[in-house]
Amino acid sequence: MDFRPLRLEDQAWITKCRDLQANPFTALSFPSLYTWRNAYGFTVTGEDSFFAICSAHDGGYYCPCGEPKKCSAFLDSLESPCRVLYLTQQQAESLAGRGWSIRHREDLSEYIVSVAAEALREGHISKSFRDKCRRFKKTYTYTINVPGPEQKRLMREILRSVHLDPREAVMGDMSVLSAEIEYSEQLGMRTYLLQTEGKGNALFVGYENKPDMFTMTMVKHDPTLPPETTAVCVHELARLLDGQYLYMNLEEDLGLEGLRRSKMLYSPVDRLEVYEAFKG
Repeated sequence: MDFRPLRLEDQAWITKCRDLQANPFTALSFPSLYTWRNAYGFTVTGEDSFFAICSAHDGGYYCPCGEPKKCSAFLDSLESPCRVLYLTQQQAESLAGRGWSIRHREDLSEYIVSVAAEALREGHISKSFRDKCRRFKKTYTYTINVPGPEQKRLMREILRSVHLDPREAVMGDMSVLSAEIEYSEQLGMRTYLLQTEGKGNALFVGYENKPDMFTMTMVKHDPTLPPETTAVCVHELARLLDGQYLYMNLEEDLGLEGLRRSKMLYSPVDRLEVYEAFKG
């Protein structure tokens, strides 16, 4: 089948084909695919009832989504050698039974946390997380605002300041971060600004991944604010989501020890385990 660039008008098709039980990973949602399309060189193929993504960055394909027989036929059509990412354990075991080699991708597995716990309302949360939030609130007076179109310039300034900060060890591709701001309304993303009284600003973004789960895709803040700003943004987003969603998806740790420790700070209640399959 022919692959072509991913387009904004593909959103309804991609969303319709994605089964949230069979394809739970944030990476397979349209907002993620669309905002990462340039950075990862995504192209798409399929028809009304299924789609498949090819990733130039990963040198392979993502798990096809949609009508099971067509997804299976697509996988059978792939020539060796090839690989397929973002499989559940059940999907991986099915391919193993057909001669594929399987690998657990711990670096891509997604961290799930309790909204109520992050909101500091109920449930287990680490003492470190509580202390970071309390320390920040004692030091800074701030508000949480939904930015209007006139504040896109401020949001871009936050991203530029982060990009130039040598302390930023894990920097998302600027094209991805810019796309999240530029297309937030079309993609159904929610954008928030944490604004202090003259001491810097923070930006955090996310969207509904499942009816009971919200994915937080970005937290960025001015270098003038301390590292615990990220934890405060997680907390404030949870407060906004409390009563609407049970869980937040904080995405993967990329195999980076510092990022893994950061994710564990939020006392995850589960992880969506990602598997990869190799043919040939």
